[in-house]
Amino acid sequence: MEPPHTVAPASTTAATHASRPAPRTGRLVAAGVGVAAVLAAIGLGTAALLQSAGPTHSTLTSASMITVTPTMPISSRELNALIARSPDFGPLTDPKRRAACLSALGYPSSVQVLGAETLQVDDKQAIVLVLPGEQPDVIIGVTVTATCSSVDTGLIADTTVRRP
Repeated sequence: MEPPHTVAPASTTAATHASRPAPRTGRLVAAGVGVAAVLAAIGLGTAALLQSAGPTHSTLTSASMITVTPTMPISSRELNALIARSPDFGPLTDPKRRAACLSALGYPSSVQVLGAETLQVDDKQAIVLVLPGEQPDVIIGVTVTATCSSVDTGLIADTTVRRP
């Protein structure tokens, strides 16, 4: 009896359904370059983070952050001349209020005021106070708003000048 199935000899050509297209070398090279670029970026980023000096704080640049040192509204000659006149304390005539203002400015409340004058600075009433300096030949001029108190000095300007 003959077997129910017959075996045919193998073909010399591959079966079409089992064949794959040959790999494209261009795609493989592009994929390799991409992987290398990603690894290089990770390596450089990690190195940069490890070598950083620590956290940095950003700074806001704004016109409101710019400070201008105000100038004394009277000259050094006029400041020296205030010593020879009787002081015009204006709103700081009350010794307690004047002492509170001086303390807020960082001077002893008992400091002797050598001279004073009220004047207008930027359309506001202000008082120039002349105080003794650290050396006998030096005086300090301080300009404050008329509302100077222990809570708010209203400092407008200050200067140190030599006596003539």
